Parts: sequence; C-alpha cells; structure tokens
Amino acid sequence: MAFFSSLSVGWVIIGILVIIIFVVIGIVQKRQSMATAAVKIVSVLIVLSVGYIFIVNKIQLNSLSSIIDGVKIYLNWLVSVADKAIDVTTYAIKTNWTSNTSIRG
Repeated sequence: MAFFSSLSVGWVIIGILVIIIFVVIGIVQKRQSMATAAVKIVSVLIVLSVGYIFIVNKIQLNSLSSIIDGVKIYLNWLVSVADKAIDVTTYAIKTNWTSNTSIRG
C-alpha cells in the first residue's frame, strides 16, 4: 500500500495511458490480421473461380482475344452468381418466418 501512496497522480495517469495504448495497438493488430486473412481468402476464391471458368470453357491463354473472351465469360458468370444471390436473399426476406413456428409460448 505504501507503493501506491508514494506515486503521484501524474504517474498513475501515464501508466493508465500506456496500458490503453497497448490495448488499442493489440486491437488494431487483431483487426489487421483478420482483414489480411479475409483478403487472402477472397484472393484464393477469385483465382479458383477464374481457373474453373477458364478450364470448363476451354479458354486458351495464347492470344489476347481468347483472354478477353474468357474474361467476358467470367464476368457474365459472376453477374449470374450475384443475381442468384439476390434472388435467394429477396426470397428469404419476403418469407413470413413467424408463421412457420410450431411451438407456442
């Protein structure tokens, strides 16, 4: 107890600020690592989907015109995936989920 009574208020505030700085830095690093992991996962998914579309449609990478055709096919595929996701989301939003409950309280 004698240790705390000998500390001035200024040192206590400085100590609290240092602790807060370490906590904030830890949170920022955690968020950055999560964002980095998300970017890595999205990058891998994009590479896999581009590879899949190019292989399924037998796109050759030997000329610029065939690469452009492959990119057009990929973008059309991406738009169709987004359209399907919108359809599913719209259906889920419009569904009356409360009428399907069988347990009454």
